[in-house]
Amino acid sequence: MTSVQNHQLPLSGNKLKNISNRAFTAVCLGAILAVSSCTPKTTGVLRNPTVHGGNVGSETTKPTTKAEEKKNEEAKKAELSPNIALLLPFQLDKVAGHNVVEADVKRSALALDFYQGFQLGVNEASKKNGNIKINVMDSQDSEIRNVTLAATKDVTEASLIVGPVYPKEIRSFARANTNKKVLQVSPLAASMPTEFNISNLVSITPPIRIHMRAVANEINAKYRAGDVVIVFDARDNDHRQFIDGFDAELKRINPNVIIKHIASTSQLGSAMPDVGYAFVVCGTTERTQLRSFVSTLDNLVSSGNSIKLFGHPLWERIDFSPYDNFYRMDPTITSESHLKVWSSEVQNFQRNYKTQFKVDPSDYAYKGYDAGRFFTTMLNKYGQDYAEKIVDEKYNGIFSNYQFSYNPQWGYVNQSVNFRTYRNGSFQ
Repeated sequence: MTSVQNHQLPLSGNKLKNISNRAFTAVCLGAILAVSSCTPKTTGVLRNPTVHGGNVGSETTKPTTKAEEKKNEEAKKAELSPNIALLLPFQLDKVAGHNVVEADVKRSALALDFYQGFQLGVNEASKKNGNIKINVMDSQDSEIRNVTLAATKDVTEASLIVGPVYPKEIRSFARANTNKKVLQVSPLAASMPTEFNISNLVSITPPIRIHMRAVANEINAKYRAGDVVIVFDARDNDHRQFIDGFDAELKRINPNVIIKHIASTSQLGSAMPDVGYAFVVCGTTERTQLRSFVSTLDNLVSSGNSIKLFGHPLWERIDFSPYDNFYRMDPTITSESHLKVWSSEVQNFQRNYKTQFKVDPSDYAYKGYDAGRFFTTMLNKYGQDYAEKIVDEKYNGIFSNYQFSYNPQWGYVNQSVNFRTYRNGSFQ
């Protein structure tokens, strides 16, 4: 799960050795944006000449040759082609000239990574289809800026809006955006869509409740008579958000399931079933609690107890190697990602990305690529009616899968999560 809050730094792929490359990219973006602001047709918009369909021919009022007529016809077609408004927090207003320091680069790295991956995804999906125009705008992580952008022609006439990223940006932009028939994609935030209640919002990152429901369904599929579900009630917010509604969801699926809640690790032993498996669920990411919890389970497994452990998606970032019996608990987590670094598709993307941008892709770049490919395919396939088809289309990407459900109050929510089990020292 990629959780995006205000000013959060990228998950991966942004190491110090890449600072100079990212600084150069940030300066180039700033320079292009500055030039665009001097041109009436592209005020405040960064246009990407490498995206297929990004260049529109100049107008000629009285064509005198067949070549000029053809050029004008192509220009008119391009004007009618789908266009995407891409709003990302580059925050180039905070980059002072060419004096880019590490803090400036980190601040805009999230936006750069997603933008670059999105660009490659659009290019890939546009090879054999219609033209796609992308209008890239700097949302600046500013509520006022987003209100201004919502009124621009590039937004009001867009076929699709991708962004903004941060929750406060999403709210301010949606309040000012009058084009409610066009989808507004939330590209990275893992916030619950009920926090926004925007009917045309598309949440491509599955919120934590989707992960919880997936765990409940997985436990139900493996649950047998004699088994017990044990919930360790940790004290941190990550656990409370993860477990919220879990009992009701599991009971809805299987009214006969036995659920026990414990408040301390000392109660784990007495909660174990006499026969059958103990499905232990815990969403804590607080290191001290987690250390005590796993150590106790480690001892119980050594004593012969059969345990199946389900944890928080963020456990993939934690080192569990000190616990000898951890793998014997069959530890399982949910994840929005199913990235297979050994696959040819992923390796091709990595190679293309590094060739073009001189850095390795981060998780945000992978997510951008999937989003670019999916929505470009939808626009090419269905045109302006793509929004009506989004719940019918499933997408299997290199990083994420999409399967959307719709609610008229809070919009479209991606229901697709994957399971990872701990093997050979990591969740796979």
